[in-house]
Amino acid sequence: MSIIISQNKTDSGDYTIGGTVTKDMSNDTYTYEFNPYTFQQDFFPGMADFINENIVQGDKDSNNRLIASYWDDLGNDVFDDWGYFYIYDIETGKYYFPLISPQNQGDGVFTTQIFNVFNRFYTIVHGWTVQGIFKFDITSSDNAPFRFGAYGNMGSDGDEFTQNLTYNYTLGDNNLTLYYHRHQEIGDVNEQLYSYFIPKKITENNSQSYNSYYNEDDMSIISKEVTYGLTVYFSKRNDVKQWVVYDLQLSEIPVNITFKYDLFLNLIKNNTKQTEDKLYDRFNYKKALTNYKVKI
Repeated sequence: MSIIISQNKTDSGDYTIGGTVTKDMSNDTYTYEFNPYTFQQDFFPGMADFINENIVQGDKDSNNRLIASYWDDLGNDVFDDWGYFYIYDIETGKYYFPLISPQNQGDGVFTTQIFNVFNRFYTIVHGWTVQGIFKFDITSSDNAPFRFGAYGNMGSDGDEFTQNLTYNYTLGDNNLTLYYHRHQEIGDVNEQLYSYFIPKKITENNSQSYNSYYNEDDMSIISKEVTYGLTVYFSKRNDVKQWVVYDLQLSEIPVNITFKYDLFLNLIKNNTKQTEDKLYDRFNYKKALTNYKVKI
């Protein structure tokens, strides 16, 4: 079975890349900007109530259960506190906030974190790929459906222009569609955010891969239900659809993935060639992993 993965590109490939950013990701309580439950029906339709009781601790310290990672501004007033990135488990109707660490790294620096929640492991590779483009590459240890989302306040102050866009491309023998969202403050070329959602499973790219919801300049964006995982890119200022496709490739994986966490943890701790070879042999992840160094 083939899935769509990121190649972890750190060069422009002579394509348009993002604008200059102020790297200002931080952590705070998930209600810091607004209480998402206030917009439950508008922002999270068909999902469980976004309340304290439905937010799980997972492998986090109990004091951090309600803490989320978000961007303050990103420069040029793109945001007024936006992100609060979360994973939503379809089966249980519960939310989890993975705390992104480290934050605000240099361009081309990727970090791998593994989160133990919902009786499975989520591997998230994150970082600024090139100027102005941030990537979340999320893989689940089983095929249980989940959603990935973000919310908060945009800097457009109710004076925004939004679009749902598409771009046709090809990977191997597959004719695919890239689905992405544009948000701009009217009349300001710098105050723009482009969001690209690419499910790893090929057939999950047959329809729009996300939904966006607004209440003036409060905004929520959520992936569709995905199984194997997804890759999400956020670009400031510029439409980087061609660069996103440049970063994508197909990879063969076993149909039934059994994720051996102890083996992967050993790789993270020791980062030895012998352990890497064992991981590659078991999961056929060599193409996905060779372009970055695992960090702790």
